[in-house]
Amino acid sequence: MRAQNKRFGPIWHVSAAVLAVLCCLALVTGRDAATVERRILADLKFLAGDECEGRGIFTKGINRAADYLAAELQRLGLKPISQETGYFQPFRVVGQAKIGPTQRLLLHGPQGQRFTLERDTHYQVVGFGSSGQVKGEVVFVGFGVVSNQPAWDDFAGVDVAGKVVVILRRLPRVDHGEAAIFPGGSNHPAAALQTKVANAALRKAAAVLFVNDVPLAAQNKDELMPFEYTSQSREPASLPVLHVKREVVDRMLASIGHRLGDLEAAMSREARPQSFPIRGWQVELQTEVEREYITLKNVIGVLEGNGPLADETVVIGAHYDHLGYGERGSLARGVKAIHYGADDNASGTVAVLELARRFAEMRDRQGRRLVFIFFSGEEQGLLGSRHYCNNPIFPLEKTAVMVNFDMVGRLRDEKLTVYGTGTAKGFDKLIDALGKKHGFQIRKVPSGFGPSDHASFYGRKIPVFHFFTGTHAQYHRPTDTVDTINVAGIRRIVDMGEELIASLSTMQPRPEYVAVASPAKPGATPLRGPRLGIMPNYDDDKPGVLVEDVVPDTPAAKAGLQRGDRIVEIAGKPVPNLTAYMAVMASFKAGDKIEITVERGEKKVKLQAELR
Repeated sequence: MRAQNKRFGPIWHVSAAVLAVLCCLALVTGRDAATVERRILADLKFLAGDECEGRGIFTKGINRAADYLAAELQRLGLKPISQETGYFQPFRVVGQAKIGPTQRLLLHGPQGQRFTLERDTHYQVVGFGSSGQVKGEVVFVGFGVVSNQPAWDDFAGVDVAGKVVVILRRLPRVDHGEAAIFPGGSNHPAAALQTKVANAALRKAAAVLFVNDVPLAAQNKDELMPFEYTSQSREPASLPVLHVKREVVDRMLASIGHRLGDLEAAMSREARPQSFPIRGWQVELQTEVEREYITLKNVIGVLEGNGPLADETVVIGAHYDHLGYGERGSLARGVKAIHYGADDNASGTVAVLELARRFAEMRDRQGRRLVFIFFSGEEQGLLGSRHYCNNPIFPLEKTAVMVNFDMVGRLRDEKLTVYGTGTAKGFDKLIDALGKKHGFQIRKVPSGFGPSDHASFYGRKIPVFHFFTGTHAQYHRPTDTVDTINVAGIRRIVDMGEELIASLSTMQPRPEYVAVASPAKPGATPLRGPRLGIMPNYDDDKPGVLVEDVVPDTPAAKAGLQRGDRIVEIAGKPVPNLTAYMAVMASFKAGDKIEITVERGEKKVKLQAELR
């Protein structure tokens, strides 16, 4: 069956392989353990098989997975969400950048030297940079860091406006070991490439040249970052960015009596920046970076309820996307191979699909509406769940709870982690009782925040649960395959999930939301700088930072920020995107008073906030 939509193209098209699997599933009925596990395994083998290509957002395989899920929802009799798009909720995101035909990099020396450098040999274009043509003087700005915790500013005392800045990757280190200055080392937020570029852009630099630090160069023989590795950003920089070999920078430094390695050693030894202009040198460059948008789609099926609670909703969700052949987030860097994602998150996807089968069998079921959602784009920043929360099919104010399944395929020693046990009154005791009944050792996490789709709902003040069986050595690698999955464990989690959802669908009064702070994990890297207290909208692609929500009793709330405001300037500094916002905020400390300029409707409003 094929339906056509003028805007988004085919709504869904079922391949022969999908039909074959679904026909087999259609013949399998019953609730005995062996039958259920055969169904789950059949789903897993397709979704985490070669044909779905790791379900990466840049692959055709993710559409095959979406077709499979939509076809099964239709077979089960769940309602589609739209006559136009069927079971799909499409949304657009910035796609992968492509390198254009025109790239060049030249060095002009103090004695009239002219060096033409070769791409892939001496330099590589960084994919999240922009197209541009620049000729400017050169300034070395160390690691490109601006931070209050710890205090460090590589841009202090140097003028970079209109100039090309040279920035080391990562952070100051001692003896190639752990970072002595920045907690968390390379995991510290100040190490992020995009944050460093944002720091340069805020100071009106014309272009950025990245260079490997000493430990990284020793580790990878001063390898240049592949364009593809840096091309998947959803927030392109506003200036050209390149990655150059250390020998390129050392050639310029030598004329003024410096060496890159000596400068790094001094920064680590003295715990202070070593920034200065590289006098006499100019860089001339041209980059061409092309970007496109891609359409992703959540897959959604609806089972209506009956009775006085039928107008309220329970969302049951899992993300079905993964990392394709090694998209951003892969821990097997440099390996171009299918990342099958059997546990992450084919396991959660098949659990939700099995739950849909079970509830679809219940005729005239009393209670709340059940909405089954398979999210796309989770691996790239919870894109699908954020899109749904910004464009809900059913009102969020009437959504009672969201239950999320992400990585539930590795049950070991009966240990099951459940997030969100503190997000509504009574949830803690409910999970205790169900865990005991189903034989699990439950590890309870009260908070509703975390790196999966439930966080999008909890951020909108909806109680949540999230089921998780833990990480493992195959996480985000090609070795996360079906043969490593505990299929019986998934079936048992589904059994418990079914009972939980049945309870939530009829619970009266409706679960009452409770705000729970997300505790810092031992050894976690602290956030840089003070927090304003907003929740940004990550789906928005217009200039500025769109405020999704304002946290009560925070500087943002006291300053009068409102949901729907667009922050465009802080303390006189432009805020073109979320990366720039974070870079600006990192330059302040608790107690600072700042002016925030927002667009509110057609007006610009200036607000005063005192940070803490």
